[in-house]
Amino acid sequence: MTQSTIATAADYADAMLTARKAKNVLTGIIAALILAQLAVFFLLRYKFDPEAHRRAVDYLQYLLGGIDFLGLIAPLVLGVVLLLIVAIMLVGRLIGVSRLVSAFLWCVVLGALLFPWQALLINQSFTSTEFKIPGVLYTWAELLARVRAHPEGIRQMLLFWSRFVGWPVLALLVLVTIQVSSRRGLRQALGEVPPQPFPHAS
Repeated sequence: MTQSTIATAADYADAMLTARKAKNVLTGIIAALILAQLAVFFLLRYKFDPEAHRRAVDYLQYLLGGIDFLGLIAPLVLGVVLLLIVAIMLVGRLIGVSRLVSAFLWCVVLGALLFPWQALLINQSFTSTEFKIPGVLYTWAELLARVRAHPEGIRQMLLFWSRFVGWPVLALLVLVTIQVSSRRGLRQALGEVPPQPFPHAS
């Protein structure tokens, strides 16, 4: 192996290590945002009455606004980082690229899940005839309208708890899938683990 080849390989490795740090930070941010949103929901449902604790509720409103803002941007940046890693691996002809492609596709799914579609479609009620499937991120108006509700019937209860708890948990599972798949692919590319066949490969 020539000195030029070694330098090129080291450059690829350095680029992927930098991208891996960015990926891990972004993954941690998204996980923290989803967990914070769950915390805001449970605080307003069981701890703070929106009418009796106006000051605390104001802080939570600002917090939720920040969650929505970062929750829209972070998955986009994460997708760009994953795509950048895929490009580096393809140019360098490195192994593990199939796992990174899988992680990127899951990241696209995550971005679609997180987007607050109900705000775009201006619909906040589960009982409306115009009900649309919501995104994981909820708006402040939607939270206030629904957080203290006591839905009647199994169907309404499933809709309510799926909306505010089940949907975010699903997003967390997708995020874990992205992290695990990308981590394994990067470790293979960097030579930290021996090559392993991709489980979905025929």
